[in-house]
Amino acid sequence: MANSQFDLLRLTATEAARLLDERKTTSVELVKAYLAQINAHNHSGLKVNALISVAPADLLLATAKKLDQERSSGRSRSSLHGIPFVCKDVFVTHPSLGLPTTAGAPCFQTAVAKRTSPVIEHLLGMGMILIGKANMTEFCGLKTPDHTAGWSPTRGQTQRPFVFGELEEDEKTIGHSSPGGSSSGSASAVAAGFVPLSIGTEVCNSIVTPASRAGLYALKCSNGAVNENGCFGFSKHLDCIGGMAKSVEDLVVLTSTLMQRESPFDLGNRLCEGFRVAFTELGGWIWPESACSWPGETLEETKNHYAEAASKLKSLGSQVTKNVDLTAPWAEFEMDDKSIFTEISRQSFCKDVSKMSIADYESVFDFVNERLPAFINEFDTCEVRSLADIVAYNEQNKDICMPRGHEGQTDLTNLVEAPRDGTNQKAMLAEMRRRGRLALDAVLEDHDVVVPSQMALFPCMQLQQVCGMFPPLQVPGWEIYPAESAYIYAKSTASNMHYAVRIAIGMCTRE
Repeated sequence: MANSQFDLLRLTATEAARLLDERKTTSVELVKAYLAQINAHNHSGLKVNALISVAPADLLLATAKKLDQERSSGRSRSSLHGIPFVCKDVFVTHPSLGLPTTAGAPCFQTAVAKRTSPVIEHLLGMGMILIGKANMTEFCGLKTPDHTAGWSPTRGQTQRPFVFGELEEDEKTIGHSSPGGSSSGSASAVAAGFVPLSIGTEVCNSIVTPASRAGLYALKCSNGAVNENGCFGFSKHLDCIGGMAKSVEDLVVLTSTLMQRESPFDLGNRLCEGFRVAFTELGGWIWPESACSWPGETLEETKNHYAEAASKLKSLGSQVTKNVDLTAPWAEFEMDDKSIFTEISRQSFCKDVSKMSIADYESVFDFVNERLPAFINEFDTCEVRSLADIVAYNEQNKDICMPRGHEGQTDLTNLVEAPRDGTNQKAMLAEMRRRGRLALDAVLEDHDVVVPSQMALFPCMQLQQVCGMFPPLQVPGWEIYPAESAYIYAKSTASNMHYAVRIAIGMCTRE
């Protein structure tokens, strides 16, 4: 770690805010410390490659100085006043911030944004300091079916901070050295001590998986709970925004700020007492060897950790039910005699619409006809103005856009060659919601919270993806293998979203 008066690997936003309030440090000192850590290990040192871009130091220090002066004069904009953060490089940022917006793609590197996206503008208005933009899977994974998680041609491969060495060659989808989904830079940046907080986006797995690999807490807010304007994404019905942090307290504050609600979580005094908590059975939910290897005794340790969490919540007064049967999507969700989550969606965005999953169909139509045009329109100047332009740019710059090991752009070319006209879109969206809710509602009818293990991550995220209304919260496991964690699902009503957070606090409470 770079020389610093702070232990940046462990410093939380809550602790940093306390130091600021007690006049034991300043935002200027915090920014200097984080910049030193970034300079030491982003592209040098450990080469985490968590950030695509970092704002100019003089601009950051001037902003920090202004916020320090405001604090000294008795004006604190929020509990995160003067706290640095990074956001995934999908949120447009005005040139005045010194940060380009690329979505991980070279074709956007010279683009000039008209504005800063509303959600980032709000965080800045609350006194937060945007230090940089996080690396990501290019186009959030929408380029080729066999994309590598956390890789972009703009900044290379994001590395998982808790693993010695780099991403292993021929690593499996969710292998031990993989940093996770498309928001991996946001997670690695926090874990590496570059910032205490970060923002990411997700349709399925992109926030909670990288957070699990980085040993962080994360909450994917429900679809529509956070303003998504000015953000690259797939579908207005599927994309969600969420935060990552090193503590539950930090995550609560960050999520409250994102949702622009002072207290969205009723944490109460009794924490977990009386909650009806469902722990799923593990038999049909373990990652197959084709997707994930379990080094050493990690599989058995994960099972034990899962059992310990159930016992812990029971000791705190929760009504715990073990081995609850939660429908696996590959077992029940079929269309035309094919699984819409495995066999069909594995074909990614194929030319044959009849062979697409309903979730893929919905996101494809939105992406081509609404989300991508809206994103491109966020720029005053841009080298590309359409999906066809992007495909052509990549072909003309293959050495940069599609280097060895990352060849191809099948998803993009298929979309150009076989555009979608929106036929049956509304019906498919309704069917997508219905199927997902049938599975989760059946369990949540008798329980307040569902706690699947990390082994059930992908199938559970597929269920949540099609529902779009059940916010998953990621809780880190133990220090040796922080990737093996727990995920918490709660009903998404205003009165119930706090369940997941309270359960998370309970699981982390020391005896």
